[in-house]
Amino acid sequence: MSEHPAKCWDSVILRYVAYLLSKKSLKPATVKRKAKTIKSLLKHGVEIGNPDDVIRFLNTCNWASGTKDILVDSYRDYLNMLGLTEVKLPHIRREQKLPFIPLETELDALIFNARTKTSALLRVLKDTACRPIEAWVLKAVDVDPLNRCVTITPAKYSRPRKLKISEQTLNMLSACPKKNGYLFSPSGDKERFADELEHFAINFVKMRKRVADKLRNPRLNMISLKTFRHWKATMEYVRTKDILHVKEMLGHVNISNTLKYIHLASAVSNLEDEFHCKTAKTVQDAKALIESGFEYVTDLDGVKLFRKRK
Repeated sequence: MSEHPAKCWDSVILRYVAYLLSKKSLKPATVKRKAKTIKSLLKHGVEIGNPDDVIRFLNTCNWASGTKDILVDSYRDYLNMLGLTEVKLPHIRREQKLPFIPLETELDALIFNARTKTSALLRVLKDTACRPIEAWVLKAVDVDPLNRCVTITPAKYSRPRKLKISEQTLNMLSACPKKNGYLFSPSGDKERFADELEHFAINFVKMRKRVADKLRNPRLNMISLKTFRHWKATMEYVRTKDILHVKEMLGHVNISNTLKYIHLASAVSNLEDEFHCKTAKTVQDAKALIESGFEYVTDLDGVKLFRKRK
């Protein structure tokens, strides 16, 4: 009686993971992603010991170019493990796509319909444009109530930064239970952060679908955790027209990574031409409006006029 395919897969994946851990300086999340890719090939019935079969699958599957690129990179490691270093794999040219930018009301719909912990994390993403993993590893000590900001520990070789949050976000973070000193991670274990966030993202997708169905808005299903970062960066450029400001907010080392938000801003500006308008008669009123995102326009009859995009 032949061995069950799943058991064979497990032995292949375990050997592959052991090879990656022993031969390469890779982060656990990267090893997991590569192993998941090889396992996906097996599930699709691809004979991974046969490079021609893998190439055939690459040429016929409808995977996105970015996913195919990951597949080639992962499979090259698999071939190296087998000593097949001379095999030539196709070069995948990644398609350049601008990220989806939703309306602010669509982001707020997800925030409003989420449970307390999820809502708090989504508010942090919306206020700061930090990466999901950067929000996930926030500690209670990273929150500065006096200056109403959070200190971001950088990911992906980016820069540390202090970013403003709204009063409502601050109140929600203050109310979050602090397990092991962390606001969102239940374990506080660095080795488990990526797995915890992946589990959180799966639950977010389920919640997102429920809200999209409830509100009859399928666009909500296009919003990922990263979409909050893209939205905030785009809106900041629309508001300031200062690409260096956006670069610093995002923690980018190279400004070339930031330039796409100029194109995104021009694409959405026509959709964002409606404003909330407020007036201020005192310095305190003006200060409060500026802190809540309003920009000064002009003076009229001794009253200062402010506006903020809807």
